[in-house]
Amino acid sequence: MIEGLWIVQYEGLQGSGGGVAVFVSGKILGGDTGYTYEGAYTLQNNVMAARVRVTNFLPNVPNVLGVVGDFDLEIQAPVTGNVIQGAMSLVGRPGMSIAVRLTKKSNL
Repeated sequence: MIEGLWIVQYEGLQGSGGGVAVFVSGKILGGDTGYTYEGAYTLQNNVMAARVRVTNFLPNVPNVLGVVGDFDLEIQAPVTGNVIQGAMSLVGRPGMSIAVRLTKKSNL
């Protein structure tokens, strides 16, 4: 089951970082040091697909993509046990992506 609390680790052009995300009833809610995550996900044949709005709440905190302000990310990645690993792409900017690994911390 995908619902639960997930640790988010990512690496991009401007460095690496981490945060947390909660997956519940088709929604994703989470954040990190300077950004919140809000989105939706589906799970089909052990492949998770999601679109997430990343909103900056501390303007002095940069992100690993080097994008200023808010942005949307998309991912399609396999769920293998308690791990989801793949690349999240910047919507509307082909070729701009970050490597991401989510590790399930606990069930709801």
